[in-house]
Amino acid sequence: MAVRGIWFAACLSLSGVVHAGSAPAELNCVSESGKVKLEGAIPSPSSEEMKLKLSYADGSLTFDSDATQGFVVADFPQSVFTLVIAAQGQPLTLYAMPSSLTVKRESNGDAAGKFQAKLMAPRPRSVSGVQADTPLKATLNCEYRYSL
Repeated sequence: MAVRGIWFAACLSLSGVVHAGSAPAELNCVSESGKVKLEGAIPSPSSEEMKLKLSYADGSLTFDSDATQGFVVADFPQSVFTLVIAAQGQPLTLYAMPSSLTVKRESNGDAAGKFQAKLMAPRPRSVSGVQADTPLKATLNCEYRYSL
């Protein structure tokens, strides 16, 4: 599974999905229960920068562009948004449910919107409680913002 995830990420990179530049997008997601959160900077049309934190209960994982590769495939008019982060063992994948995607683009290139998304990711290690190696799966409510 990890090989397929890395292969997919490499193909996205070669297809020019993310371009070098200056401004990352901001993503803030939380589950209905509030136990799962995904927030921070993600790659955008003008930046490959990524600094994302995944929190579950009392554990957390950080994904940084200096140590991990992340890719975004976004075509908002077609209701497409997918985030893939190559990670040891289990890649992080977040994809928007198309029917929930509402993003408004401004004439200056800025974009903001909301959507529900499905997350599958490595499970953050808990400080207390039972440790599990099973992937973390959740439905999240997300807010996206990109500004040049």
